[in-house]
Amino acid sequence: MRIRPIDLPDGPRETMAKLRGDAHHALLESAMTMEGQAQWSYIAGPARATLYTDGEGTRLQSNGQVIAQWRDPFEAMAAMCAFGEVEFDGEPPAGLNFVGGWVGVLGYDAARHLHRLAQQALHNPILPQMWWMAVDQVLAFHHATGRWWQCTSEGGSHEWPWSEADSESDWTHTVVRARGSLAAKMAWKAGPRIRRMDRADFEDGVRHICGSIANGDVLQVNLTRREDATFVGDAWALYEDLVAAHPAPFAAYIEAPEFAIASCSPERFLQVQGRTVQARPIKGTVARGLTTDEDAANRAWLAASEKNRAENLMIVDLMRNDLGRVAELGSVRVPSLFALEPYSSVWQMVSTVQATLRQECGIVDLLRACWPPGSMTGAPKLAAMLAIEALEPLRRGFYAGSIGYLDCRGNMDLSVVIRTAVVAQGCVMVQMGGGIVADSDPASEWAETVAKGERLMRVLGGGD
Repeated sequence: MRIRPIDLPDGPRETMAKLRGDAHHALLESAMTMEGQAQWSYIAGPARATLYTDGEGTRLQSNGQVIAQWRDPFEAMAAMCAFGEVEFDGEPPAGLNFVGGWVGVLGYDAARHLHRLAQQALHNPILPQMWWMAVDQVLAFHHATGRWWQCTSEGGSHEWPWSEADSESDWTHTVVRARGSLAAKMAWKAGPRIRRMDRADFEDGVRHICGSIANGDVLQVNLTRREDATFVGDAWALYEDLVAAHPAPFAAYIEAPEFAIASCSPERFLQVQGRTVQARPIKGTVARGLTTDEDAANRAWLAASEKNRAENLMIVDLMRNDLGRVAELGSVRVPSLFALEPYSSVWQMVSTVQATLRQECGIVDLLRACWPPGSMTGAPKLAAMLAIEALEPLRRGFYAGSIGYLDCRGNMDLSVVIRTAVVAQGCVMVQMGGGIVADSDPASEWAETVAKGERLMRVLGGGD
């Protein structure tokens, strides 16, 4: 592993725009920097191999050939994360936590390999349950200093990083392109939006969940709805417009032959540094005010809201339980509870849960214990997922899953796929929702979904 400072003329988004085209790259962008949370952006690629799960199983593919197969995607991830010893030529600067490994997306529906769920929701469109790229080059940008670092990996030809004789020339070619001129921005257009769950059905779903809570079946359920529109043009240009309107600490752009994901997520799911695990579940939302006084009043309302605090606390307890399955005894703690964070269109209530991973457990054991993100299910997790399957007409796909990296040293950082547009099969899809608790009001819950999707909808062609 070689790590070197490098001079590039532009920031992460402009550099990614230059690298698209002849090889798969992914961008993990701290489009809204936050102290201790979002200080680095990463451009990873070109892809040396892909690991993906579809209806036929999980396959590892390199140079157009399938070289391994599994029935269980989590078993495949565990096998592919057994990187072995990593030797460094050059010391990584503090905070550079991704130097090579895997970058990609794990969809919500990978949960079907961990939990027995009824096959009620429609699978449309049919896309992979997960899609990861093996990368032997990462360009890392430190926002505080404005410095770039180049990380490149060499290894055996039959295991990660699947090094090839021309790897060095590929890395050089990437840097040459990154130092080149920006191309003209491409056009895109979305058609009229179609609600896949209308307001009446959503509010009926809220009432149904409240009834289930009263019966003691569940404590909270995250109910979501999707809107679709026809899409033509360049998905990258859509990402540029979305992140300009909705900057977020865990923004990401992933492009595959069958789909593109443009994400402006504010939420970290799981971060692993060494043996330290951090989760930052978001539960509790209110729209930003139109004036300074109105904004302050909205913030104060959220801070005092018993309903939102209860909603947040339930998910904190769920995350503590999930982490406890793989954490050292007594190490799970909550250093921050009910913190309020401002974003472009909403205030969010965020808590932080930390733990120390047991020595015998790796990052895939952690994912098995915590998947899918508790903030996107409700509690208890399985009962909430069964309710979601019965009430939401469509499978969630990538939405409510995670985007991020699995680093070759054992680090991991994954966002929650919210505030995200998925482009596939001539369509763009966005989804939004909220946690339903005992005193949820159907009309208010609908309004919360509108507030969460307001900036995305405005970019796609105007909100309601």
